[in-house]
Amino acid sequence: MTVKTRGIVLGQIPMRDQDKKLVILTEDMGLIEAIARKVNGGRSSLSAAAEVLAYSDFCLYAGKSGYVVNSADLNQNFYDLRMDLTKISLASYFCELTRFILPDRDNGGICLKLLLNTLWMLEKEKRSPSFLKAVYELRLLSVSGFAPDLSGCLRCGAEENLIFFPVDGTLFCPECVGVMPPDRPKIVLPQPVFLAMRYICEAPDEKIFSFRLNPDSERALESTAEYFTLCQTGGQFKSLDFYKSIR
Repeated sequence: MTVKTRGIVLGQIPMRDQDKKLVILTEDMGLIEAIARKVNGGRSSLSAAAEVLAYSDFCLYAGKSGYVVNSADLNQNFYDLRMDLTKISLASYFCELTRFILPDRDNGGICLKLLLNTLWMLEKEKRSPSFLKAVYELRLLSVSGFAPDLSGCLRCGAEENLIFFPVDGTLFCPECVGVMPPDRPKIVLPQPVFLAMRYICEAPDEKIFSFRLNPDSERALESTAEYFTLCQTGGQFKSLDFYKSIR
């Protein structure tokens, strides 16, 4: 049986006989793995589509042991990202985080669209890496079942002078924060950062990048989004460590 799908390669695992196992985020099947035969040598027609960040139309053979790539038509390979170490390291983090989240059939298409739009904006320098990193982290977690509760103070509903608890994904005002353990990790949220986080999580897909922050607020948003992401995933991402080391 053959299956046609569109997706982007998030990772590859070398195998014997010049084969590679590809980790592909697809628009209709979520995250899948597929074997690409004889692509390590560079002469295969599949070589370009087997590279990480290659976005292609795939024709897959669905066998008993999994998918095998029959053919692939490359649509985009984000070549310019590969020419900039900072950009490609951030793109690698996006891929690693997405693999960790494991998008499924229900949200695979949403995650794919988010990733493609973010990579395009990073490649074309439409927004800063810090801005795109924060938006991608918060939106990816939001559409994957990890959305924080940004409606206001969890106890009284206040929407100003808020304190964010990244482990719980909740907000409290100074008057109500005493209900939380004193040693619980927390971040005092400037009002612009609070509003930006709410916007990222709730805005329509086509408008999530449509806001601006001053440099200080953008840095605060980036650090808050990263801390929230690490708390929610419990993960340590080598690509993130590398990205931060070269900035």
